[in-house]
Amino acid sequence: MRRLSFAMSRAARRAHPLRMRRAGARRQHGAVAVVAVIWLSVAIAALGALDVGNVFFARRQLQRTADLAALAAVQMIGSTGGCASATTAAQQNAAANGFTAGGTTTIDTTCGRWDTSKSTYFGTNGNPLNAVQVTTTQVVPYFFVGPSRNVSATATAFASNIDAFSLGTGIASINTQQSALLNAILGGLLNASVSLSVGDVQSLASAHIKLDDLRVALGAATMKQLLGTSVSVHDLMIAMATALTAGGNTVSAGILNTLAFAVPGGQNIALGNGVSSAPGLLALEVANPESAASASINALDALLVAAQIAQSPHVNSDGSTTQPPAINVAAALPAVAALSLQVVNPPVLAMGEGGTDASGQPRTGAQAASIKLNMTLPPLLAQPLNLGIATISALSTPIVLTLAIAPATATLSSVDCESSKAATRATMQVTPGIALLCLGADSNCSPTTKPARMKVASISMALLGQVADVQLAGIKAQATPGQTSLVFDGSSGSFDVTQSTNSNAVGSDLSSLTTGLLANLGAPGAVSIKLLGTADLGALLQPILSAVSIALSGLLQPVFDLLNTLIVPTLSLLGVQVGTATVHNMSLTCGVSQLVN
Repeated sequence: MRRLSFAMSRAARRAHPLRMRRAGARRQHGAVAVVAVIWLSVAIAALGALDVGNVFFARRQLQRTADLAALAAVQMIGSTGGCASATTAAQQNAAANGFTAGGTTTIDTTCGRWDTSKSTYFGTNGNPLNAVQVTTTQVVPYFFVGPSRNVSATATAFASNIDAFSLGTGIASINTQQSALLNAILGGLLNASVSLSVGDVQSLASAHIKLDDLRVALGAATMKQLLGTSVSVHDLMIAMATALTAGGNTVSAGILNTLAFAVPGGQNIALGNGVSSAPGLLALEVANPESAASASINALDALLVAAQIAQSPHVNSDGSTTQPPAINVAAALPAVAALSLQVVNPPVLAMGEGGTDASGQPRTGAQAASIKLNMTLPPLLAQPLNLGIATISALSTPIVLTLAIAPATATLSSVDCESSKAATRATMQVTPGIALLCLGADSNCSPTTKPARMKVASISMALLGQVADVQLAGIKAQATPGQTSLVFDGSSGSFDVTQSTNSNAVGSDLSSLTTGLLANLGAPGAVSIKLLGTADLGALLQPILSAVSIALSGLLQPVFDLLNTLIVPTLSLLGVQVGTATVHNMSLTCGVSQLVN
């Protein structure tokens, strides 16, 4: 029994190494499998990384192609060809950079409008189109770890074409006689003593201020902040001088600095029109205000507009409206006894894109000032005329000649930016202001109100007292010009040019208005005669009154001639004209394309 156990033990010991060898072999086989799995995973990951890297490389190439194509396309969006030219430019640029559309590669171009005032920024609606979105797509195969996949990249480029203009005066040709009148007007608007020479005026008329330089001078961080700034006229003039100095125009800067020292503070104006309830200097209508940084405005136009804004009606905190004081300019016109003007609505400089907004209204527009001018006429008889049996008294009620002019307007229809300056142009729709000339016993002059009657003469006799009372009905005449188109281009080498329109031959003077006014003197009911308090005998004496009206026309004609020779220059210095409108195109800037998305 003991011998059998020993034999079995020896057999077991002999079998143990075999089992151990077999177990080790099994363990080796498992380790090899694990290593194989690890190496296979590494190989798959490496091959997958190559595929993923290839996809990222393809996407980067697509993005580069889309970026360059969008930048090339947006340069053509403002040209005559519009979106069609932009699409062609995008395709040609992509092809030049090695991207050929067709088969597994595509390029899509969408024209639209980029506007930071909208939450979506880019949209296919809007006028004008100022942005192009390019999408490039390519089918990229997976060489090792999967099927093919579509890879795409999108780029949006924006370029804003900006024109700056005003309804101006052609003031650069001012002469010595007009200089005294301009000083009187500016002095009244600025509440200061102004003494600009003809050379000073011409220097300011040819000076331009870059908006970005003005932003820096006023300490604004952005163009949007500049438009929201409110500043006194004094500080604005100092800032304009600083901006001119930054641009290298030290002569005009010195003129503005000298003038600014004479101007008191407290006449605050807003720089952006429409930013607040108060009227502003500049109506900037662009998709992105920062794109207007390189645009410029005329120094003299800006000075005159700012001065008129400072003396325009403004709404008080309690809701009431304070009317501006009347500016007496009779001192500069010796031939006139009493002449004053009021700025009823100030002008505004315009800078922006063409086209229309979402409501269909012109996007960018300038306006001239609304002016009300009153001139009190001298009596027809300086002293009572004694005829022996009767005495004709002098004019007992002052006759006031009032000229009210609604603002002329100019809206920017389109800006066409081409490869050459001569071919680049801006098109505007211009409407001269409506002029209303009234002759009456007060200064009320509106289209819906009849002027008050004027007492021309009172005839009295020694025994009977007043026997006759002669009155003229308040009369008025109106000129309503139509709309015309003006095109500004760079054929002269500069976009700083002026053009005038006279859409219905009203003319640049008041001759048509005064002719119409004088014609009304002979109309039925124009003259009223009461004898001894009786009823009006004007209708019965119409043939005689027609002859009287002719005589009155002769007496009043010198006064009306005075309007043409004195009042028209006075108005033109403020950018106000009768029957015509002069547009001063200050600058035109074709936008530099930039990627925005």
